[in-house]
Amino acid sequence: MPPTPSALEGLVVPYLQRQPWFLVDMARYDRAAWATFRLADLEIVLDGRPGMASVVVAVGERRFHVLVGWREPALAPAVIGDHQGAVLGMCDDGLGDVLCYNALADEELSTGLLAVASAGRESARRVRLVQSLVSHASLVYDERLLMKSYRVLEPAPRPEIELMSKLDEVGFKHLLRPVAHWERNGWDLALVREYIPSAVEGRLLALTSLRDLLGRNVDEERPRLDEVGGAGGDLSSEMRRLGEITGSLHLALAEAFGVRTLAAGETPTAVAIRVHGDYHLRRVFRTDTGWVVAGFGDDPLIGRSADKLKGREPRFASPLEDLADLSYSLRQMAAEAVAAQPAVTCAQAERLAKSWERRNRGAFLSGYLRVEGIDALMKLDRSAVAEAIKSLVAERAVTAA
Repeated sequence: MPPTPSALEGLVVPYLQRQPWFLVDMARYDRAAWATFRLADLEIVLDGRPGMASVVVAVGERRFHVLVGWREPALAPAVIGDHQGAVLGMCDDGLGDVLCYNALADEELSTGLLAVASAGRESARRVRLVQSLVSHASLVYDERLLMKSYRVLEPAPRPEIELMSKLDEVGFKHLLRPVAHWERNGWDLALVREYIPSAVEGRLLALTSLRDLLGRNVDEERPRLDEVGGAGGDLSSEMRRLGEITGSLHLALAEAFGVRTLAAGETPTAVAIRVHGDYHLRRVFRTDTGWVVAGFGDDPLIGRSADKLKGREPRFASPLEDLADLSYSLRQMAAEAVAAQPAVTCAQAERLAKSWERRNRGAFLSGYLRVEGIDALMKLDRSAVAEAIKSLVAERAVTAA
């Protein structure tokens, strides 16, 4: 017999109350909500010893997911190793006492979880846990698949899963391909997607380019764009390719979800589409075969929609919103690189970084606007698009300040 639901509830609730990601989420709610803990759903996904249960706890209208594993008390410490914070406590499984703990600290149980989340379609020999404090835990299987095991739940379809699935259906291949997702009783519990070990985050490419540029000796008050492009780590060709991928992404989103008419006074483009919504250099990766897009859907702990999780609707907006997000990300990278410079070279570094930002923003826009069919979404000439992006970037800077 597995541990009883009441026994698991008695262990999971105190465990939740000491998790940083839970505390971040609940900080937005009145303390009275903490008195409403209840077991909302439970599935025994592996019976016996070792065993594992998928436990969903409700706190008011919020849902939290904990994977609970258990073993004989004498064997558990060797299995969980240094993950002492993973321990929930002791309970009885009908044959005697077992030690319960976060199952993701147990390599055997974590490896078996892949088959559970993929309904038996996938299996693996090795797994490694990627530590994080966001709304999900990440597990990498055989260096080919990544699972997001969601801690903070959202009603199905979770925006990330819906976007990736629909884009895959319409043939957009520049993404980390979805492989499976685990849903139960109207809540998404996990997503399994492709993992590419050689992928390099766009942010890292940008910082490498900036370090190369700022290490050079350019004396002009306002360096020429071709002078900036002379740096060994010039990023403009890659930004042009990223612009092309972004244009293809927007056309695929329009095909997958349709288009809407923008209300009067909104950003002056032809239509609104289902946008990426959090499009920056941490969300794009350069692989051996080109750029791929990731990070669809705000994290319910830290994304823009964190305070609007309840009943939030899919976000339709001007495609310019995504372009402005990426452009603002270039500005942030430039500012980060300048901040790392010594005071004596800071003024020169700032001039170079601003020229780097202009060059790469222009290359990104050029790549985007030359995508065939993009004029159906963007009925503006290049100068008007550039001005609109400039204005939206300024708004983001003010909000961030």
